[in-house]
Amino acid sequence: MASVRQLLVISSLVIACILISMLAVGARLMDRQLDAQLQTDGENAVATLALLISAQPNAPARARVLDAAFQQGRFSQMALQTPGGSFEFQARRPDTALAEAPRWFSAMAGIQPHEASRQVPEVGKLSLVLDSRPAQDAMWAHMMQWLWLALGIAAFWALFLAALLSRLRRAFADKLLAETPEIKIKDTEPAEDAELLDDVRERVSPSMDEQMARIEQLEIELNRDPVTGLANRAFFLNELKRVLRDDSRQGAVSGYILLVRQRDMARLQNQSDRQEIDDWLRLLGSRLVEVLAEYPKARALPARLNGADFVILFPVGGGPEVMRPVQRLHVLFETLRVKLDSQNLSRWAFALTDYTVQCTPKEVLTRLDLALMCAESAGHTEVEFLSHADHQAGELRMGEASWRTLISQALDNDRLSLDVRRIQYQGDDITERHEASLRLQEDDPAQPSMSGYLFMPAAARLGLSSDCDMRALALALSWLGEHPGLLVIRMSISSVLDTQYLDEMRQVCAFADPALLARLVIELDAYGLSRHLKDFKAFSEGITEMGIQIGLRGLDQEPDALRKIHEANFSYVKLGGSFVHELLSSPGGVQMMVAVTETAIGMGMRVYIDDAEDEATRQMVMEYGALVRET
Repeated sequence: MASVRQLLVISSLVIACILISMLAVGARLMDRQLDAQLQTDGENAVATLALLISAQPNAPARARVLDAAFQQGRFSQMALQTPGGSFEFQARRPDTALAEAPRWFSAMAGIQPHEASRQVPEVGKLSLVLDSRPAQDAMWAHMMQWLWLALGIAAFWALFLAALLSRLRRAFADKLLAETPEIKIKDTEPAEDAELLDDVRERVSPSMDEQMARIEQLEIELNRDPVTGLANRAFFLNELKRVLRDDSRQGAVSGYILLVRQRDMARLQNQSDRQEIDDWLRLLGSRLVEVLAEYPKARALPARLNGADFVILFPVGGGPEVMRPVQRLHVLFETLRVKLDSQNLSRWAFALTDYTVQCTPKEVLTRLDLALMCAESAGHTEVEFLSHADHQAGELRMGEASWRTLISQALDNDRLSLDVRRIQYQGDDITERHEASLRLQEDDPAQPSMSGYLFMPAAARLGLSSDCDMRALALALSWLGEHPGLLVIRMSISSVLDTQYLDEMRQVCAFADPALLARLVIELDAYGLSRHLKDFKAFSEGITEMGIQIGLRGLDQEPDALRKIHEANFSYVKLGGSFVHELLSSPGGVQMMVAVTETAIGMGMRVYIDDAEDEATRQMVMEYGALVRET
């Protein structure tokens, strides 16, 4: 009988959910339809009235036409404004008419008054607002019809359940009476009763404990990684699918995913035994949990995918607030690097992306994999952030208000700085070469500074990347005034596409020493050369005229840019070590590598190879004339 009750309760809940969903969907559809119809009617009405008043000879005639139209009762506001700014006609209907829909419903409904306007030649601007109360009344009547229908269905179902339960109760009672055996009561002493109860308790309790322990053990084995104790790949993928089905944050950034990969895992496995690797992974898992425990609001879920691939799911759209634990995790993994046989430390690659409920698991994982490839071939150890918003158009996403506040305050309070590092390439004739990346310090000194790889995608989305790049230029000129050698700074594609940015650069560089400008290199992404050739070429020619050198990065990510490399006077081009290693593993790839190096070197450009750890790869590319980064 209990099972029957559970089945009926579940059925009732399912029916209730269906009825509520039908009511909500019906209301939403009618809301959108009425709102769209109201806007369309407004545009049609203003077009018709504009045509009528344009045919009137004078202002009184136009006022009579508009007054007659307003008296029909369809409009809540109507005005005709002359080019001089005065109102030739203006009328507003007071909000005193009775409506069928209650005020609370009108406030909740999405039907809003839409102002339609039209410029009438030689007359002025005609604007009007249709009265939205008839549409709200129609929607209220529609909702009441659906509600009464749903209540009727619920009442019918309740009566059906009551009759069914009554019939089942009688059937079970008759069956039990027929099958119940005769019970003989035997008198026992109180001591015998207590002994019997104790015996039953001793037998039942261990059995229940064993079953519960077994269930817990099975759950751990199914959802946890046996080495690190973190969630496993299957549990992470199920959790990702679950959060992507959550439609409570429609259109907003719902969370972030950080992927961390140990790039030298194969070498670690060759030089260490299995127990040492497991102990190291176990230490990584425990330290990872400890760091995330310091940020309970992030509600992070750490998981181990396979090998030394760790993934952390942040199911909150917090913008820069999520970047704080990301920065802490970056520091953690960098401190837990292992020394290799080559006496170098093992390398981590970090990839970060955000997601919305509009994404699919395949899209999120593909974007994460692309960010990881960029991180592996970029030659730096920062977190590579590939945002979902970079490929979407529309309104700002949730969390970008906090991004705007953070970046704007950093610009206003001089909290942007350059992280300058000395980078040398074997065989390069430039002995003092430095590369700089932008960093942002929050107002809390206890927080670590944020890498430009994390906040510049948000700055580009918000239209602040040009300001950040201009600040980087000023900081670079200041650094060159105090230090010798060459300094490389990066600039974003958004600044290249900004037509005013080049003029602002000219104003800043006009006061700079030409000797300093000659030691400055601006590094641009090959994506701009491939996709925005005209703007890219104009920008490159402009900074070359100032005496500044240009470098091209990411050529391995945009092979199509090789055909357009002659469009700008580049000092060098950069390739990623992972890309080069893949090319040299096949005869066709070797020929492509030869073509890249010969084309660039023939035009007087250096070819830099970042992050090439394999000795055979280093020797081969050096034979082709490329310069390999020193470790």
